Amino acid sequence: MAFGILIYEKDDYLYSLIRERLSSRFPQAYIDKADNPGLSTDFKLITDIVVLYDNKQGSAPVTNSGRAPVPLFSDDGKGHQIIDMRRVYNDILISGIDEQNDVSRAVDDKDRLRLLISYAYIDERENFIKQVIGPSTFASMHPIRIDLMSGIRMPALFTHSRNGSITTLLRKCADKKFDPNQILSYLNPDSNGFLSAGKPENEDDVYDAGIDSCSRLMALLKALCIKDNAGALVVAEGWRESELLELIRYCDTLHILLPARMCTEDTGMVKELGLFKRALTSGALMTVHYCEDYREQYESIRI
Repeated sequence: MAFGILIYEKDDYLYSLIRERLSSRFPQAYIDKADNPGLSTDFKLITDIVVLYDNKQGSAPVTNSGRAPVPLFSDDGKGHQIIDMRRVYNDILISGIDEQNDVSRAVDDKDRLRLLISYAYIDERENFIKQVIGPSTFASMHPIRIDLMSGIRMPALFTHSRNGSITTLLRKCADKKFDPNQILSYLNPDSNGFLSAGKPENEDDVYDAGIDSCSRLMALLKALCIKDNAGALVVAEGWRESELLELIRYCDTLHILLPARMCTEDTGMVKELGLFKRALTSGALMTVHYCEDYREQYESIRI
């Protein structure tokens, strides 16, 4: 059953950003601006509509939707008004969609394995993950995080144990008899709420293992997500374009994190984003994010 999200926001730029985030989280929803004179016929026929409004610009609009309008801005606890999309997602579910609704389940089914390709500084990358695609945004009880990058770039937030190493996990995945469910036995909780494989034994072990081993791990994670109803975030950095294409074909959602919008003005980056999008399987989604959009809410994160 389709539902609609109607947004009362005068700022076109802010509306576009909000719409992009909502489209990634609720791909089956019809999303439109309240004052759009060209509101689609399909949207007008929808009876289940959630209303979002800019509570910094005005009071809640009067609607006939039967749902309480959801304010976009909330207090960050430090006296600043911010748009916390995690809170908005939850309010939409509470105000407009039952958690057990078929739409909600369909969204979760399509967003189990996420790949983040980051071109940002470590602290900005971690801040973005915390705000946008952290553990609380997964439907699964124990979301997984796998870092495919140099050990120097990985956050040191793991609960260590003898088998807490991405090096060990990649070696095990080389065995064709390795069962996807066995991945869980090589993961440990980190301080952010993910289950993680931990840092490598040597800083370049992930690259030394090669893209074939990392691609094999992605395939096993995909199987685990489907079979065990799990959710996983893979964070990749430092790979060549052709190697990233091997990883992209397994994900349900692809997130690209760039430092600023000026990055996409470079012809090479535009071409690269196009290649990434074409590498996605049918039904998979790609969203481009910019660190500058999250600096208003920025907090320094210890690495």
